[in-house]
Amino acid sequence: MPRLFLLFLVLIALFNVSRVLREPRPDADRPMDFRTCYVGQAVLRQGQNPYADATLKSGWQRIIRQENIRSRTQPGLPNLPFLYPPWAAGLFGLTIGRLPYALAWPLWYALALLSLLLLAKLWPKALRIKNTEMVPWWQFLLAAVALKGTVPALLTGQPTFAALALGVGALALGRRVQRAANGTDTRNEQPATVISEAASVSQIAGTKPLWQPIATGVLLGLAAFKVTLLLPFAAWFLWKKQWLTLAVAAAVGSLLSTVAFCWANYPADLLPTYQHLLAQVRAQSFDPADPDYPLTQGLTLRLELANVLEWLCPGSSSWHVVLHSVLWLGAGLRLLWLRQQRVPLADWYLFLVLSTLTLLTTYHLYYDAILLLPLLLFSRFLSCRWQWGLLVLMLPLLLPLNGFALALGNPAGLHFLYFLPPLGLLGVLWLLLARPVRAIGDLSGRL
Repeated sequence: MPRLFLLFLVLIALFNVSRVLREPRPDADRPMDFRTCYVGQAVLRQGQNPYADATLKSGWQRIIRQENIRSRTQPGLPNLPFLYPPWAAGLFGLTIGRLPYALAWPLWYALALLSLLLLAKLWPKALRIKNTEMVPWWQFLLAAVALKGTVPALLTGQPTFAALALGVGALALGRRVQRAANGTDTRNEQPATVISEAASVSQIAGTKPLWQPIATGVLLGLAAFKVTLLLPFAAWFLWKKQWLTLAVAAAVGSLLSTVAFCWANYPADLLPTYQHLLAQVRAQSFDPADPDYPLTQGLTLRLELANVLEWLCPGSSSWHVVLHSVLWLGAGLRLLWLRQQRVPLADWYLFLVLSTLTLLTTYHLYYDAILLLPLLLFSRFLSCRWQWGLLVLMLPLLLPLNGFALALGNPAGLHFLYFLPPLGLLGVLWLLLARPVRAIGDLSGRL
């Protein structure tokens, strides 16, 4: 990465980290995203329904009375309802949910920081390519902290980091034998050497221990408590036809779901109440009649492209599915055309395309953009001009544009700043599709 880029990221990262010093010391209310998960599993283990907003709030009141905790805010609507699937409640209820909340939330902060560090360490292992100079792990960490959503998400106890650490860990573990099989460039070697190495690769593939795909599946299954965030990972294992890994992941999710349904006194009510809660959240999501729209509706944080469509044309929610389908169809046709041209695309490149599409077409907030850290490797395959173009497209996810708008009084004329992140991601998708990367191990892999 050019030194000027690194200096820019360092300055942005330092500004983001300074937020920790500028805000009050975290208390029991501050990790609000984790609190929702903790209260949700606690309510469920009491046999109650965590998707009922009143029940979630009463569950929190019970916890603060039992542990003598001071609290000024409530979980649930209108801001943070429990919208995780039942297996997420099972996972939290079997692990950190067993601890008192006063001990659990500081421990969760430590786990979130550890997960961020693991992400930086694991991405180079998951993306390593033969004959390609790898991006150092500290650059992944630097880019993660430079993203404007990372520090606020850490402060709110967002489970994104733990989910991604599990997912990237599954990806790194799942690629170990694949790298042994595909990492040798045999174009300039003698036939005897090629035959010898081919036999060695075959032996490695044939003796792959069974525990590896099973362990990979366990990691993937645990990570699936953030369902939409893990879609690109599941798609990668589906693409690689690693059926045992997918089967184990499904089994882990089913087992945790069974635990959750067993805890509920009325398990048949869980899914209908969950669907009703989703409808409530959607109803309040796009309301231009709100005097503080778009701030109070969370539109300033969203990455899906429908967010821009709703801003430009309020009431256009019926067209969101059409817009998202066009994106997937267009990207799919481009990849299909490349395949018909017999262009072998790099696995990690396909993962990036799917990740960008996932962020643009499903409910994600701007801190979920940490999923795109492999763009650091993609930039290695771009010319200097295109690298600058990629940086420009990523600026909305690096600079506090919404902070600038608020500092200027949040005039309506500056509301467009809130919607630049999804537009920037749309540009990233275009750049990915315009500059595909071949599945070879050197920098000539750029088309």
